[in-house]
Amino acid sequence: MTSLSSMPVSDTDNLKEKILEENRRVHALEDKLYLKRHPEQTNFFQTRILERTVDGICSRLKNPDAHILDLGCGTGYLFLRLLERGYRVTGLDLSEEMIRVLDQDIPEESRPRARLVVSEVEEFARRDREDYDAVLLSALLHHLFDYESVVRKYCEKLKPGGLFLVFFEPLKQEIVSPFRYALHKSLARLDESIYRLEMKCWNISLFEEDYHFSDYQRQFGGIDLVPLEEMLRGSGMEILKIDKYCSRRYGLSAGVATRLLATQNTFNMLAEKT
Repeated sequence: MTSLSSMPVSDTDNLKEKILEENRRVHALEDKLYLKRHPEQTNFFQTRILERTVDGICSRLKNPDAHILDLGCGTGYLFLRLLERGYRVTGLDLSEEMIRVLDQDIPEESRPRARLVVSEVEEFARRDREDYDAVLLSALLHHLFDYESVVRKYCEKLKPGGLFLVFFEPLKQEIVSPFRYALHKSLARLDESIYRLEMKCWNISLFEEDYHFSDYQRQFGGIDLVPLEEMLRGSGMEILKIDKYCSRRYGLSAGVATRLLATQNTFNMLAEKT
């Protein structure tokens, strides 16, 4: 990976803008079928992880009127669950189309506690004057050109004791056992084959060739936990919990890969501002 500091400013700006535009374009295509195209976020294995994570956040938020910022809220994967719990939630997304889908799903009685914003995350950090009880980043970091800068900016927007959640991000990993990794890849191919057949049956189009720039950090194997942990600690955060697991389209293959093969490719990280 080319370091950001070694790139000419014009090249850096052009690449950053290209990644933003590709994310806008691809997520406009995803629209209301986003979660149908991504069953890895809704299968029973991942749903249990999600519910356990939401329960953990809620148990630590002592203020029942806590204000939560959901960055990259999409169609409401985390947003709606936290709104159900009675919190005030601000949802931010780059995609106007995704925000429009989410807006349609907000219950009328919950609207006074909901705020939706269409914006790029760094631009929002510059103009937003709020401090938050929790900041959540769900499947966001791997879409960003410079996720380190975004993490630092939003750590600053947390109140003392506030929570910082990085959720459902690709994990940069080393291959410890070539045999287990070979089984992992075989299981992944089977999982993907069934998924493609299902999408074809539902007549749902896929945009896999469009993800090269929008899923920018995947080009480098995902997110490296070590510098991320160091960055959070350097921003006054205490790491509370790290979950590593294998994400797959279907819950059975995710469970087998996680529990039997121990070939984790995804992580969640919860931290608290000290």
